Amino acid sequence: MHALGENRLPLRKSCMEGTRTAILQEIENKIKNVDGPNMIWIKGSPDVGKSALAASISNQLEAQKRHVIAFRFNCTQFTTITTNALWRAVACDLARLFPPLQEHLV
Repeated sequence: MHALGENRLPLRKSCMEGTRTAILQEIENKIKNVDGPNMIWIKGSPDVGKSALAASISNQLEAQKRHVIAFRFNCTQFTTITTNALWRAVACDLARLFPPLQEHLV
């Protein structure tokens, strides 16, 4: 199972304290909405802070003991960091978080 997600890039540093508060609050509100989406896709132009947002949200959720699956694309590694790698990483993390799912995901 580990090999499926091993190409995953680590998240970058979180947002600086006191920055991006409006968008972080908007994402937090979406997360708290039980009828809302169960996935948040952060997209935008290069270097606008997507990775910092993802790291901030991931750290916040992990501090709350919530399950987090994060994946970062990188245009310089387009042959290995692909959408297929994303779904392999999601399946791997789900299997680790919820062992009964393993036989259905492999």
